[in-house]
Amino acid sequence: MEIKPQALFPSYVWSTLFNDRKEFNSNLLKHCYALRDKDPVGVRKSNGNGWQSDSILQNLDEFKDMNLRIIQMCQAIGHSQLFEPNLIYRHQAWVNISPPGAYNKVHYHANCHFSGVYYISLKAPDCGSIYFRDPRVVSRMLTLPTNQQTDFTSEEVHMPPEEGRAYVFPGWLEHGVEVNNSDQDRISISFNVFAASAVSPVG
Repeated sequence: MEIKPQALFPSYVWSTLFNDRKEFNSNLLKHCYALRDKDPVGVRKSNGNGWQSDSILQNLDEFKDMNLRIIQMCQAIGHSQLFEPNLIYRHQAWVNISPPGAYNKVHYHANCHFSGVYYISLKAPDCGSIYFRDPRVVSRMLTLPTNQQTDFTSEEVHMPPEEGRAYVFPGWLEHGVEVNNSDQDRISISFNVFAASAVSPVG
C-alpha cells in the first residue's frame, strides 16, 4: 500500500543572502548606532532588554539602499505567489540593537502581507535564533508521540541568524527571538510590507 503525503496550506519563510554583505553591512552599522545615539530610549514593543528605533527607516536617505532591497525581495516573492501585477509595495522598517541578554517575545505583525528581518552584525552561534510557531493553533490540543520532530510535528522551527541574510515571512506567522547569549550586540533591521493596487498605509 502506497501512502503519499500532500502539504496543505504551507507556511513559507523565504531567505536570501546578500552577495555584497560585508561592505553593505559596514555602512548600515554606522547608521544604526547613529539612530540610537539620537534616541537612546527608543520604543518598546516585543523587545526585551534591547533597543528598537521608531518605524522610520523608509523615510531616511541613509537607508535608501536597504529600503530598495526590501521592496525588491517582496516584489519577487509576490510574483512567485502570483500576486496581481502592478501592485504598489509600501513598507515600514526599524532598527533592532540587542545587547547580551536581549530577546524578543513571541508576536505577529498585523495588517501587512510580509514581515522580515535582515541581519547586520552578530556573533554566532550564541546570539540567538529567530523562531516561528506553528500557526495551526488547534494542533496544540494533543502532542504527537514522536521520537524526532519533523516538518509536520514541530511546534517551533528555529532559523539561525547570519550576517547578510534576510528572512521574509507572512505577517501573521508568530515568531520570537532567543536570548542573545553572546558578548556582542545582535543588530538587525525588521520590516513590514503591504501590497495594494492603490496607495495604502501600512498598519
